[in-house]
Amino acid sequence: MVREFLFLSRVKRQLVERTLPNTQVFVYFFIITAVDNLQLGLLQVSPAQPTRWTPVAVWGSLGIGGVFLVATYLLNGGSRGRDYLVRYFSISAVVALWVALPLQLLISLPRIVTPVASLDWYVPAVLFTANVLLFSFIAWQVRDVASRSRPEAG
Repeated sequence: MVREFLFLSRVKRQLVERTLPNTQVFVYFFIITAVDNLQLGLLQVSPAQPTRWTPVAVWGSLGIGGVFLVATYLLNGGSRGRDYLVRYFSISAVVALWVALPLQLLISLPRIVTPVASLDWYVPAVLFTANVLLFSFIAWQVRDVASRSRPEAG
């Protein structure tokens, strides 16, 4: 059960074969929603003060997310594609579960390592880099599932 749920290769195979249970898709969507709400909650209780890089980080994250959301939609086939939301949320949730803890450790590093605390650009840079890498990886996976799901020509 856990392997079917947490291993990207198995989830991708189920997406290609269109055998991913609707309940599992719901759980993936729930995970993504919970992670987003957790991040917002952590921001509200965070003792960190905004820096000159905070607006850049906020608007940059919004922009990156929008660009990659459109990119994954297009890589899935655009208006001719199918099962976009199922593919996007399922793949995103599995990826998020694998990277959430390491990313939180990187973000928390300034509280642990004093020299890093003085770098006001550190957290925005980590988030920007992580967003670009994560969204690129997710887009590539959605593209892979879409290309493997297309009916054979001929």
